[in-house]
Amino acid sequence: MSNHPQPHATERFVKDGVVVSRDAYVVRGTDRGLTVGMSAFETLRTYAGRLFRLGEHLARLEGSVNTLGLPWPGAAVVTADLETAAAGLAPELGVRILITPETRLVHASPLDLSLVEKPLRVATRVWEPAPWLDGRVKHGSRAPSEVARQRAEVDEVFWVGRDGVMTEATRSSIFAVIDGRLVTPPDDGRILPGVTRSALIDTARELGLEVIERGISPREAMNELYASSTLKELSPVVELDGNPAPGGGPVGRRLLLAFRALVVRECSG
Repeated sequence: MSNHPQPHATERFVKDGVVVSRDAYVVRGTDRGLTVGMSAFETLRTYAGRLFRLGEHLARLEGSVNTLGLPWPGAAVVTADLETAAAGLAPELGVRILITPETRLVHASPLDLSLVEKPLRVATRVWEPAPWLDGRVKHGSRAPSEVARQRAEVDEVFWVGRDGVMTEATRSSIFAVIDGRLVTPPDDGRILPGVTRSALIDTARELGLEVIERGISPREAMNELYASSTLKELSPVVELDGNPAPGGGPVGRRLLLAFRALVVRECSG
């Protein structure tokens, strides 16, 4: 084991600040992060070798860790783990950190570029987060999301609240273009406020687009429909509950191009 990145690696595993082999990248069988899903995680992305909006990811991770009562090692320690994992690898990576009651794990690997702008098949399902665990917490208990997606045989599930409006997706935030306006569900405690979601909202406002944060009915007339996340950026939804969905269009294309210009500004130099 070493705390120095290996040369010529394509992926890297870091456990508690130390570079380890895949075989050593494990948690103990007694770790409650494994046994009951008591863990917090973040998925980050690098552009041109730099972690995008690291500060926002750290703030969200710290909030999740504190809500779950997990040990928070501090932003400096987590940043060092992330940078160690990503150092010297491909310029565009997916970097995931997991914090459990007993350990910190970071995995960096080449980004699957097929996810970016991939047309998505989506199904809706009724679900709301438990009132005792805020939707802003990015916890590791993801079995309901995975089972829903697998059973529906789709790329994503869009959750619908008891009020009949879509809130978020199993792995993404939701955006729609309705009458020329960019509409996205509000940060009302039911959603995980995505880092990419925030960047897209900022970008849209810079473009002069009107952004409305409100619930969206799956039966509402939409001109364009998207899912956004760190790894997929802004992907068009082409099928919703087995029916054709509007997919992408000119507003989303303009927004995505401006978002990528924002990325260049923030990650270059």
